[in-house]
Amino acid sequence: MLNRIRSLVVLCLASLGSACVPSPAGDPAQAPAAAGAGNEASPPVATFNQIMRGILFPLGNTVFYAQADDPAALPRDPMPSASTNSLTGIFGGWQAVENSALGLVDAAPLLRVPGRQCSNGEVVDVTNADWIRFVDDYRAKSLAAYEAVLTKDQDAIVLASGDLSEACLACHRVYRREPTPGDSSLRCIPGAPPDRR
Repeated sequence: MLNRIRSLVVLCLASLGSACVPSPAGDPAQAPAAAGAGNEASPPVATFNQIMRGILFPLGNTVFYAQADDPAALPRDPMPSASTNSLTGIFGGWQAVENSALGLVDAAPLLRVPGRQCSNGEVVDVTNADWIRFVDDYRAKSLAAYEAVLTKDQDAIVLASGDLSEACLACHRVYRREPTPGDSSLRCIPGAPPDRR
């Protein structure tokens, strides 16, 4: 087992090292432009629901964890590099909360990709003014959460996380509607919030 772990570490280091070797093509600043050439029309693969469940939900939960508990007080996983809990993993504790808040900030553009489908097959109009406002608000509140995480002040994190949660809920009220429980056919279709009496 130990030899397998050593081999994995060597393989990871080797692949990281090769990624840092300059290209014989010359200026590394030109590489991203060349690598992206012809990819502008690539359609998105994940649905909005998959982006939410696979990226935003786990990142958000890591940030929201810090509302009630000190991430530094969590014990590390005995094998932190294999931990499925970001808070107890190799970059755990406050670092995990910081990384997750930044991930939320940088995930915002994924919600503005044209052509991304809802789980019901509908495509959201990402040029809609309300959609843009919701995404921009979510991004701004995620950035505020990141700034609060840097303070490691529980009160600041509670306030910032609450604001982030409200930004998410504001969008969900319009785009995550299920007037009939279990019927997701209206999800991602803008409309009036459901009657919550």
